Amino acid sequence: MNRTNIIIESGLARCVTEPRGSHRLEGYGLGQSYRFDRCEDGKGRYCRVYPDGNFPDYYEICSEVVFAGYFEPVEVQEAESERANKL
Repeated sequence: MNRTNIIIESGLARCVTEPRGSHRLEGYGLGQSYRFDRCEDGKGRYCRVYPDGNFPDYYEICSEVVFAGYFEPVEVQEAESERANKL
C-alpha cells in the first residue's frame, strides 16, 4: 500500500492558545508565529508544525482539529500540486 505524504498547503500560523504539552505539542508561545504544513496521506489529513526555526527539519504532528484549536493561519500558500489539480 502506497502511503505518500502530500503537502496541501504551507504557511505561517499564529499561536492563539498555548498547548503546553497537550496533544504532544510543546514549545509554542502565545502570539508567536510558526511555520506549518497541512498534509495528507493514506490515512487522512494532518498538520505539521515547526516549533523552532533553529531546527528547520523538526516538526510535530497533530490533527487538523487540534491545529485549529491552538493556531490561526496568517499566511497560507497552496502547494504547487494542489493548484495544478484545480486547473
